[in-house]
Amino acid sequence: MLQLPLFAFGTLRRGECNHGCLAGAFDRVLPARLPGFAQVAPLMIAREAASLVDGELFCLTPATYETTLSACDRLEELPTGNLIGHEYRRTAVRVQTDSGEFIAWVYASPDAECDADLLPLITAELQRIENL
Repeated sequence: MLQLPLFAFGTLRRGECNHGCLAGAFDRVLPARLPGFAQVAPLMIAREAASLVDGELFCLTPATYETTLSACDRLEELPTGNLIGHEYRRTAVRVQTDSGEFIAWVYASPDAECDADLLPLITAELQRIENL
């Protein structure tokens, strides 16, 4: 399974109401910024050039990675075997931290497609999900 970290900007962050989905399931967390996205509603981000969303980058524990990400997918109401739901899409993005740039998952608006050069990552993940 493609084990990317998870960028959280809303209720999955530490101290927020849905952080229980991640509590105890990460090795480290870094303050992070997501360029090219803007917060368009309290719990929604969408692509917007020259904008930036602040959040946290969670490096999920390998032993519980699949279970943790599945719990987050259910929370965001992604249908089993899909990366796109009614309100959110899990997509790969480039996230900036003081430790450098990371490729990470984020839950964004359904029309927020990944960068073209990250598409092979998404394709591999879709194939893995379909084979579950």
